[in-house]
Amino acid sequence: MEDRSGEIISQYDIKVCRSYRARGGMILETNRGLKFFGPCPASERRLEFEDALKMQMREHGYANTDCFVRNCERKLSSSNNSGERYALRDWYALEECSLRQEASIMAAAKNLALLHLAMSGIKTAERENYLAEDMTKTFEKRNRELKHVKSFLAKRKNKSPFEVRYLNCCGNFYEQAINAAKELEELDWRALFEENVQRGNVLHGNYTYHNILMGAVPIRQMGKAAQEATGIATVNFDKAVLGIQVYDLYQYMRKVMEKNNWQYTLGMQLLDAYEQVRALSVREKKLLVVLLAYPEKFWKITNYYYNSRKSMIPQKNMEKLEMLLIQQTPKKEFLQKLCHF
Repeated sequence: MEDRSGEIISQYDIKVCRSYRARGGMILETNRGLKFFGPCPASERRLEFEDALKMQMREHGYANTDCFVRNCERKLSSSNNSGERYALRDWYALEECSLRQEASIMAAAKNLALLHLAMSGIKTAERENYLAEDMTKTFEKRNRELKHVKSFLAKRKNKSPFEVRYLNCCGNFYEQAINAAKELEELDWRALFEENVQRGNVLHGNYTYHNILMGAVPIRQMGKAAQEATGIATVNFDKAVLGIQVYDLYQYMRKVMEKNNWQYTLGMQLLDAYEQVRALSVREKKLLVVLLAYPEKFWKITNYYYNSRKSMIPQKNMEKLEMLLIQQTPKKEFLQKLCHF
């Protein structure tokens, strides 16, 4: 990559002092600060949408993102002689968020709330092209896949230990999936979705520990409420779309709870940390519960099995399934307490 990078980096008004590999690209120490240089599969049109989003976020008080650096021709991406496209972005000398350290979990929750405030009221001519997926269609597609795999395994002879274990428990998970889909429709999430789109609310789309960077770096141009989140940057907005922002909270919360065996106290502290900055509406809370109730982890295990060679099922699949089964009781207790709360 070093051979190809020099040709492209020369298209930018920067001087590179040092470089090293990271995250599928290169971290560059330059005369204009730390930068990330890497492949850019997105279209120029998509990059303009992300750039406009980050510029408005800065205006709304959230500056620590991986803003693009335009090249000498004022473009957001650059190509080499082979037609390969790359982009240059601001970067930070920080570490990925730990989902096992309570302080990091709470700081990231507050950061997400700050992020959502800054990603509200976004004005862009591209809004109709970047809308969140239809959750009803997503649930329906996943549920069809769960049903198909269940039927396939019921007819399959000479089942592996994983397939036997899967078939014994898939009925319960399928029931959870069907119930969640029904509750989603009863909630009328589409009305909430339209309201959020009209308000110009954008969600990050991939708020996971990989994209939450933490450490001792000053937060620029941020209000008083942001001080508790000092030292956090959020990167990789390639999945950002207009929609219901609580979906980000769901994704983050599910990952945290899975890593921490669905501890009720931790979950409530996480929600409280978020709501200290941005209060959730009643409908958002109900949607959060429905999303958490859907057996997404089981669907992912199913999807991986469905799209892999059935004769070579990794032992890790069995381990994931066993861990999922162990966590069913604490997860059920958490959701019951959360609904009551």
